[in-house]
Amino acid sequence: MTHEENRLQRQEAKLHFYKIAAEAFPATGNVRARQNAAFLGIGLSTFWLYVEQGRIKKPIKYGVRLSVWDAEYIHQLKREGIPPAKVEGEAA
Repeated sequence: MTHEENRLQRQEAKLHFYKIAAEAFPATGNVRARQNAAFLGIGLSTFWLYVEQGRIKKPIKYGVRLSVWDAEYIHQLKREGIPPAKVEGEAA
C-alpha cells in the first residue's frame, strides 16, 4: 500500500467515525469531546478552541484526561448554534 493510499484509508475511517458518532449521539448523559465535535460538525481541534474561547462551556472533569459535556447542552448548541467569540473587553 502506498503512502497516498494509506492516507486516504485513514481519512475515510475518520469520516466514517464522524458519521457514526453523529448518528448515535445520545439525548442525555455525558459525552466526550470527539463525539461532541462530530455531532456539531466541527473538527476536534476547533471544538477545543471554542471551549478555550468560551463559546462552548468548560467540561466536567473526571480526571486529568477525561472531560465530558452534558448531551442536552450539546443538543442545545446544535439547535441554537454556537455563540460567537466574545470581543476582548466586551461586557458579559
